[in-house]
Amino acid sequence: MKKQKSILVRLLPWLIVLAALAALVIFVGIPLYAPQETEELALPQVFFYEGDMDKESLKMENEFLVFEMDPDTTHFKITEKESGREWLSNPADTDKDKKAVSTNKGVLKSTLLLYYSPSGSTDIERNNFQYSIENGNFSYEKTEDGAIRVTYAIGQIEKVYTIPYAITSERYKMYTDQMSGKDKKKISGYYSRQTPASLDKLSAEEKEQMLALYPSLAEQELYIMKSNISASNKENAEKVFAALGYDQAEHEIDQALIASKKESENPVFNVTMEYRLDGNDFVVSVPMQDMRYRADYPITYLTVLPMFGAQGVEQEGFMLVPEGGGALINYNNGKLKQNSYFANLYGWDYAQKRKEVVSETQALFPVFGMTANGGSFICVIEGASAYAGIQADISMRYNSYNYANAKYTIIHGEEYNVSAKTAQIVKMFEKQMPEDVIQQRYCFAGSDNYVDMAKAYREYLIETYPELDEINENEDLPVNVELVGAISKTVVKMGMPIDSAEPATTFEDAEGILTDLASASLKNLSVRFSGWNNGGVNQRVLNNIKVIRKLGGEEGMKKLIACAEENGVPLYFDGISCFAYDSGMMRGFNPFNDSARYATREQVKIVPYSYITYLPVGWKDPFQLVKPAYASKMAENLIEKLDEMDAAGVAFRDIGSLLSADYNPKALTTREQVKKMNVETLLSAKERGQKIQIKEGFDFAVPYADLITDMDLIGAEYSLIDAAVPFYQIALHGRVEYTGMPINISADWETELLDCAQYGAGLNFTFMAEDAKIVQETYHSGLYGAFYDEWADDVKKIVNDYQSAMAGLNKAEIIGHEILGDVTVTTYEGDISVYVNYGFEDINVDGNTVPARSYIVVGGGK
Repeated sequence: MKKQKSILVRLLPWLIVLAALAALVIFVGIPLYAPQETEELALPQVFFYEGDMDKESLKMENEFLVFEMDPDTTHFKITEKESGREWLSNPADTDKDKKAVSTNKGVLKSTLLLYYSPSGSTDIERNNFQYSIENGNFSYEKTEDGAIRVTYAIGQIEKVYTIPYAITSERYKMYTDQMSGKDKKKISGYYSRQTPASLDKLSAEEKEQMLALYPSLAEQELYIMKSNISASNKENAEKVFAALGYDQAEHEIDQALIASKKESENPVFNVTMEYRLDGNDFVVSVPMQDMRYRADYPITYLTVLPMFGAQGVEQEGFMLVPEGGGALINYNNGKLKQNSYFANLYGWDYAQKRKEVVSETQALFPVFGMTANGGSFICVIEGASAYAGIQADISMRYNSYNYANAKYTIIHGEEYNVSAKTAQIVKMFEKQMPEDVIQQRYCFAGSDNYVDMAKAYREYLIETYPELDEINENEDLPVNVELVGAISKTVVKMGMPIDSAEPATTFEDAEGILTDLASASLKNLSVRFSGWNNGGVNQRVLNNIKVIRKLGGEEGMKKLIACAEENGVPLYFDGISCFAYDSGMMRGFNPFNDSARYATREQVKIVPYSYITYLPVGWKDPFQLVKPAYASKMAENLIEKLDEMDAAGVAFRDIGSLLSADYNPKALTTREQVKKMNVETLLSAKERGQKIQIKEGFDFAVPYADLITDMDLIGAEYSLIDAAVPFYQIALHGRVEYTGMPINISADWETELLDCAQYGAGLNFTFMAEDAKIVQETYHSGLYGAFYDEWADDVKKIVNDYQSAMAGLNKAEIIGHEILGDVTVTTYEGDISVYVNYGFEDINVDGNTVPARSYIVVGGGK
């Protein structure tokens, strides 16, 4: 049932708001957020390829790689010098692909896919082969730093040939007298002779139009090219005139006879790509500030090098995608009845609307990869990754190739209902384009093994984040226990139902649980306490942080902190800053100023969705996404409060696991900017000497975290995927401490434990001191399995067995991984292997018997 609140608390904020709105209507008389057009970034320029450019200038070479570009198509080839292995920007022989229709053949030959949205219409795709390359509408140059820069004009553009479109009779005869009889006859068929006298035969309107376009026709005779001349005939004419010395200077003389035409209003776009070699890596960049478009046709999405490394039906290998810790899609696996793969990097942007939620897609790290001919590459998105989604598909759906790429959201748009009295819907967009640079780094591995691909990513991370160059201090895999403080529950007081923060675990209870666990010889133990302030787990904004009295107040909190310190257990206090639950002006949250906004300028209100219908549910209260600047301020308040309380660590519930923008045109904050703000918050906590715990583990937050919990090791089980692998964990293990999801409240705790053993993860639990009855008739039914007393003995045995078997592995790098049917083998430095059996029968592998639904550790004296 819907939560009840006191009438005063419910009505007072709305009375204030209504009063403010009334004043606005009386004194201002305009809407709060009127629709605004997307800002136009200059008019697109049209480029035409000149055939005499130096081909040698389109080659780059260093110690490791050779880059060669075809000047006619801008397709390119990269050769690994050591192996001679070649990687193509586009598949060869695409014209022979019987599966691909004409449009898809254009995609196969493209280096860019661009999507735009006409006003009030769905997105339209334009590939840069059919709408740029094929027509020669591009230019290229070598930059000062040696990079090759290609600029495309993409759209339906009429090419201007170097021929006279209008020419005086004297000049016409000068050229035609030099032609052969055959050429003269052909050219004469392309032109119509017009004289001042012929104008009198036209209607007044037609005469006016002719003189507007050819003003000198009133005084002299002209030969004018017919309007129905085909492109091939224009090319023939260009060759004939060129042979007679007709050049650009001559063309300009004749063009002066034509008055300026009205500029075409067709959608035309400029996009620039820059290629460079960086050691053993190939880097492609697309500066967003150099993109050009018309205001009526905003660019909504862009895919860079959509077919790089694509492999055909004869090739064996796989695509690596960032699902969970990593996943493999085998080439040509035949799963055509399944959807293609797509996952948003860093999850959903809550500042974007959605009507239903069937599944949440989320990638923790910005990497995809492919294998071929004994080698492989990983593509690391190191610029504008927050706008990207990773997509991959197998052959024979639209064409005969397997491919993976990244699709970027450029300008966000939302549908807006103009009035409740009409059905009119308009589409509104961001006011301006981000100024980031899309950048993809292709790192080539010397083998087609996903472990070596993960090692390449590890090297990249260490070079990018020096913090990750240090090995973990503790030899034992971490154990994290989250203790749930107060939860929201409807209780009856004075005969009225009200929403109250009821204790599930008091600070005194937490002392008892912490002491009990610490005395059981659990090593590398951490405790996270959630729901300790401002209304509990569904925490209100952190504008004024108040420790919940029912839990024991500040005195009880200080005693818990002292208890944790005495037992040598890092204690983290949880907080969330990006959402506003049950908050209003009386709580220090002004929705008009502090809420994030959609591209429609409406406040972002998030409604929970049903797991059954996938639609919004009306029986749960919505909550709001706050603007990023406000969220940063709330996070800083949390850090300061915990510093004041001498708490050892801060646990962020959102940073590292959620990333949302604010499309308010008055204070636009992109996801890339929010990433930087999140890192600044993490550094602020570090500067105060606080330990940091985050959930899930987005790559940009990992270097600053002391512990990552709730990492989704497997991810969504897409039917297209053939295997889940610990790619991300291979890159991080030994340098970052992380755990899986809470074992005791998982749907299948045994499988979660086995996943942790396979992925080298620590163990994670969520407990509360109260009996499970407390969560009845609440929205916290996921905590039914969290009663500590029921798990006390089991958790100690599970952890002690696990840490005993996996002793010493927390500091070791993962150097190998295999999938052998129901058994996986994860190999560490020191020749130590962890065998995990997911099957329901004992299995003998490498002379070792692995019990059903269990794991064993072999080697290194074990």
